[in-house]
Amino acid sequence: MNENRELDGLFEQYRTAVPDPDPSANFMPALWSKIEARQCFLLRVKKLTQIFVVGAAAICLLLGVALQVPVSTQTHAVSGNYVDVLANANPTENLSAVGIRIDYTEPNGR
Repeated sequence: MNENRELDGLFEQYRTAVPDPDPSANFMPALWSKIEARQCFLLRVKKLTQIFVVGAAAICLLLGVALQVPVSTQTHAVSGNYVDVLANANPTENLSAVGIRIDYTEPNGR
């Protein structure tokens, strides 16, 4: 019995220290504004994420289309292997100025 009286006294002290809030006419609108304030940040992050995903998809689509377009607008087409392209780009007359000796007995006939 003594324990119950002590517990009842403790509850009574708690009730006097922390009074129950009386709901007023503004209680529900204030409660919903608090809830919406917490959800507002998440909605912004969600919308921003959706915008970034759509933008990334659009960029990928544009790059994919750009890679599929045939490159026929070039004025000269490169053909041959790497050595042939270098040989055509550097004529033998220019090589002696750099210090490269030209040997005309090579099998490729240059």
